[in-house]
Amino acid sequence: MVALVAMATTSFAQFSSSELAAIARAMDSYSVPSVSYSVPSVSYSVPSVTYSIPSTVNYNTTTVSCYTRSNGTYVQSHVRTMPNNTNWDNFSTKGNCNPFTGSTGYRARDYSSGAYNYGAGHTIHTGSRGGQYYYNNNGHKTYVPKRNLW
Repeated sequence: MVALVAMATTSFAQFSSSELAAIARAMDSYSVPSVSYSVPSVSYSVPSVTYSIPSTVNYNTTTVSCYTRSNGTYVQSHVRTMPNNTNWDNFSTKGNCNPFTGSTGYRARDYSSGAYNYGAGHTIHTGSRGGQYYYNNNGHKTYVPKRNLW
């Protein structure tokens, strides 16, 4: 085969037409090994963009250890927001969601119209630190969302 390639590269003038035909037939029967090219795959990752609506939830949390109430009720340990002077950022306030349990808030926000539904028919008292409460039928303080007491 090397001889055929060498012959093909020399001047064709020295060959007769029958010799050239024989060379062409030999070249046609020669199979060229297949060559495959692999192109590396390229993937592009587009960075994700997350838009978040500002939340009013207080993510400064503390864990409350489990305990038993004076009436014998067992309370499991749980996570709650750090205490501050408002309930607007608590997990249990309407419009907020507890990120640990997925439950939505149910209590009215301080100074909202819904705050006036708590303790209806009772006298609302204000404590020394600003918390508002009434005395329930058992004589215990029941805290309510803050409201204007004018």
